[in-house]
Amino acid sequence: MSVQLVSTFVMFLAGIMVGAVIDCVRHMTSSLPKKSIFYKLAPFIEIAFWAILGTITFYFLFLIKGGEWRAIDPIAQIAGIISYDLFFQPIIRFIGRVFVNITIRPVLFVGRLVFLIIRKIIHIVIRIVKLLVRPFSKIYKTSKKRFNSAR
Repeated sequence: MSVQLVSTFVMFLAGIMVGAVIDCVRHMTSSLPKKSIFYKLAPFIEIAFWAILGTITFYFLFLIKGGEWRAIDPIAQIAGIISYDLFFQPIIRFIGRVFVNITIRPVLFVGRLVFLIIRKIIHIVIRIVKLLVRPFSKIYKTSKKRFNSAR
């Protein structure tokens, strides 16, 4: 295979990946609460991701062709972004939902469960300590009243 064909194919794949990452960033920032600071900074976050992804893409180009740039490279990347938007977006979003439902939600569920169990244990310990301290606090209060009234 020629270097030009490989670089075009890599730029096309990079365009698909850029489209997927930007779509993920847009989806994540749009699903945040409207009062969230990240929601308000969404355009700046997206611009930062575009800059980072552009740098990574040109690093791939540098690795493949030693930094040579041809007009076909950005065209191939734009074609990859458009093909992601037209063909791959439903597939990637479905894979993302499956990934979230299979891995992230169970981890969050276990984390919440552990947090609730630890919280209940702390509440029980606090109640036991209060129950054990209550007689001593009553003795302290009555002795304090007696001491103050004896003056």
